[in-house]
Amino acid sequence: MTSARRRALIAVSGLALAGGTTLWLSRVPIATHVIDRELARRGVAGRYAIEDLGFGRQRLTGVVIGDPRAPDLVADWVETETDIGLAGPKLVGVRAGHVRLSARLADGKLSLGAIDRLLPAGAGGGFALPAIDLDVADARIALTTPQGDVALRLSGRGRLDGGFSGRLLAAAPRLMAGGCALRGLDARVSVRVVEKAPRVVGPVTAAALDCAGGRLVAPTVTLDAALSPALDRWRGSARSGAASATAAAGRLDELGGTVSFAGDARRSGGTLTLTAARLHAAAASGGATRFTGTWRLAGRGATIAGRLDAAAVALATGERARLRVVRDATIGTPLAPLGAALAQDLDAAARRMRITADLALASGATTLLTIDRAEIVAASGARAALDDGGIVLGHPAGARLAGRLRLGGGGLPATALRLTQAAPGAAVGGTATIARYARNGAVLDLTPLTASPTRAGVRFRTSATLSGPLPGGRVERLSLPLDALLGRGGALTLAPGCAPLQFDRLVASSLALERTALTLCPLNSALVRVADGRVSGGARIEHVALRGMLGGTPLRLTASDARLRLADRGFALSDVAALIGASDRVTRIDAARLDGTLGAAGVTGRFKGAGGAIANVPLVMSAASGQWRFAGGGLALDGALTVADEATPARFEPLAARDVTLTLRDGAIAAAGTLHEPGTGTTVADVTIAHRLAAGTGSAHLAVPGITFGDSLQPDKLTRLTFGVIADVRGTVSGAGDIAWSPDGVTSTGRFTTPGTDLAAAFGPVEGVAGTIRFTDLLALESAPDQVATVRSINPGVPVTDGRIIYQTLPNTRVRVTEGRWPFAGGTLTLEPTLLDFGTDQSRRLTFRVDRMDAGKFLQQFDFKNLSATGTFDGVLPMLFDASGGRIEDGRLVARAGGGSIAYLGELTEKDLGFWGNLAFQSLRSLTYRDLAVEMNGPLAGEMVTGVRFAGIRQGQGEKSNFLLRRLTRLPIRFNITIRAPFRGLIDSAASFYDPQRLVKRNLQALIEEQNRRGGTVQPPASAPVAEPKKD
Repeated sequence: MTSARRRALIAVSGLALAGGTTLWLSRVPIATHVIDRELARRGVAGRYAIEDLGFGRQRLTGVVIGDPRAPDLVADWVETETDIGLAGPKLVGVRAGHVRLSARLADGKLSLGAIDRLLPAGAGGGFALPAIDLDVADARIALTTPQGDVALRLSGRGRLDGGFSGRLLAAAPRLMAGGCALRGLDARVSVRVVEKAPRVVGPVTAAALDCAGGRLVAPTVTLDAALSPALDRWRGSARSGAASATAAAGRLDELGGTVSFAGDARRSGGTLTLTAARLHAAAASGGATRFTGTWRLAGRGATIAGRLDAAAVALATGERARLRVVRDATIGTPLAPLGAALAQDLDAAARRMRITADLALASGATTLLTIDRAEIVAASGARAALDDGGIVLGHPAGARLAGRLRLGGGGLPATALRLTQAAPGAAVGGTATIARYARNGAVLDLTPLTASPTRAGVRFRTSATLSGPLPGGRVERLSLPLDALLGRGGALTLAPGCAPLQFDRLVASSLALERTALTLCPLNSALVRVADGRVSGGARIEHVALRGMLGGTPLRLTASDARLRLADRGFALSDVAALIGASDRVTRIDAARLDGTLGAAGVTGRFKGAGGAIANVPLVMSAASGQWRFAGGGLALDGALTVADEATPARFEPLAARDVTLTLRDGAIAAAGTLHEPGTGTTVADVTIAHRLAAGTGSAHLAVPGITFGDSLQPDKLTRLTFGVIADVRGTVSGAGDIAWSPDGVTSTGRFTTPGTDLAAAFGPVEGVAGTIRFTDLLALESAPDQVATVRSINPGVPVTDGRIIYQTLPNTRVRVTEGRWPFAGGTLTLEPTLLDFGTDQSRRLTFRVDRMDAGKFLQQFDFKNLSATGTFDGVLPMLFDASGGRIEDGRLVARAGGGSIAYLGELTEKDLGFWGNLAFQSLRSLTYRDLAVEMNGPLAGEMVTGVRFAGIRQGQGEKSNFLLRRLTRLPIRFNITIRAPFRGLIDSAASFYDPQRLVKRNLQALIEEQNRRGGTVQPPASAPVAEPKKD
């Protein structure tokens, strides 16, 4: 190199060094000028201090960008690296300490405020990450979005448009999107930038997510998201989980799933798969549940669509209990086996089901759930499928149901329904075809069912034909047209109007009804009403007329009105009349009212105003009331009634039957009870009855423990037959009777005993009647011949004792007396054979014969102390009894040959008889007679006319005598004396008759005068009636 060139090079180098030195010394002012000019050019306010400035490296402190009052960036220090090229300096790297940024996401774009004007534009003129190496220890970003505020914290290093790697923390107290609120967001993710696009990977958690009445507790998302270079779009996936998800319908536990997403701030969407370990709801619970589908957020709305698959779903116990209403509503009806089977099959199906459904949920201003297809498959084999339409549940619009629903399997009848609905909230219509449903002996056939929308709801029409069991029986082909209304409130009303009902045959135990047609009318506006899980309604039938057989016996039953209530399964019949048996042996049962209740164990109820008669038994029952029960194929009654005689006039008075029991089973009637006299309550008899309907045969046993007659009870209270015949009965009667009947007739026997009974009869008081009577026809009161009764005493005016009567009772209230015999005054008193008819108002004759009556014993029997007599008498006393009482007709007692004597043993009671009177008294106080006859005619209770005729009178031995008396006794004197006096006072008259002083006083003077005048045999005229003696 030449020296000239060397000097030139040195000069240039020196000049450059001097220029460089000058520039270096002025670098800070120049940089400040450049930065200020650039900030001013871009319209950005800023404040900073240059701490260090070197080639390609600058360190600024106290950096504030933006409005000082609300800066967009604040940094304690920032170091930048620049590269100065031909185009000028270029920022290629930034290191910062603690940085605070404010950012805003609006209309899908991210804005950093004033910093946006300092960043280079992207290819499209929008936001783009700069080509800067960033090394930040702590950058905190306050991000404001339409969904809410998010606090971000970023640390990392690397080139922002590719190669940056850092960590981002995010927290938000509350974010709102699509009607959902995310609370307590906490994200801790790693951030990497690849080819200008950030990628975020890491977990995101929240305290809860609330959406339209639902709540997701402790959701977690493991995020893998990629953002666009402009940070205005994103895409990626996330694995999610949550402790539980709750909504009004229930709760899901241990949620998991995956979500894919793509979109921007205006709209986002993706796929999702959600799982839950358990499902809990008020109505059901379940096992593993899975939802696979898509989702979308747009504006303020959100949609989810996909397939739900829930396994091991079971209705809650309370919900399954509601199914029992089907069973309970049919208890005691022919539908009972179907109701029980349907409730059982539904319960079995509801215990474990798999549910799949294609559904979509859209929320926003309104909420809409759409189920396009759904299927329920139960472990029991039951299956339900909905397709060709769907279910739309809208809020607040309401529900819309359309499509085809198919049911069957698991014991359920195959059913196909076509459903239509014009608009949400409108009534549902359609048609249904239900296959024959047959279970456990019951069969139900329904014609195609039609459903028509009405203002009140949906009206269903079909016809049902049913065969099934009844308590103790069965009904065949019961047919009824059905007209039902499903109200808008969910209440089901069946048959608001009357409908014809008919059946081919109905059997209940021994009851078999023939083909019958009735008109069934609703009770209280509906045959059946189901609302709020309760069943009500009922049926009313007027003019019930049924025919059939009962125990193989013809039956006719009528009722003026019949009512059936479903709420309590009760029923009532009015004016019931039942005729059981052939026309020649009809059993009749009537009841003014009969009510009852159907239960699982049978039918029970009460009856009142009942009565009737059993076949050929001549008894009439009335005024019956009590309880009844039909169970196990048998009818049982308990109560009280009145029993009366069927005959007219009645042979006995009505009796009150208490503690009556009656059973009807297997065509046999068995009854028992105690009969009481209704006025006094006296027990009359214990009765047991047995009757076979088919054969028309039966029997009754009457046990009389002992009927005691006295002041409170007389026989006329039991039977009219004793009225006017006997009275004032005192004694006890016991015994037993048996009645048997058959189509050939009725037989009855009995045996009754009295140890001693006193009574008053028309002919006088009777004491000590004792004996046993054996009836060969108890109902007709006909006894065997030669029944014997002993009588301690009978007094028709003349007392007789220790009698014995042989008799036989005959039908029609007649008594045949074979013989009656009494010891009487040393002789006998015998009742001649006779037939007494007490059944008609006619005269009854009794003829008594007196044999060998001793006059002296007769007077002793009547305690005539002042009289003595001898003589033996025979005679006959015919007696006639009629409505006016008893009387003697042509009674006659005659002294036997040899006569007798009569003597007065007392003193003279009247001292002043005069000479002739005293003479006669002393002479005639003792007489003998040769002939004496007594004739009697007249009523026993009235004036008896007694004629006494005796002749052959002589003065007795030892009496005073004189010329006159001796002359008198030679006269052929015959006495004819007529006595008119009550029969029962006749004995007193006899005392007066045998008193000589009375005899002399009344007749002696007349005899003497008649003798002096005629001088011959004197026959005095009949004496005047002798008055009853005066009592001294």
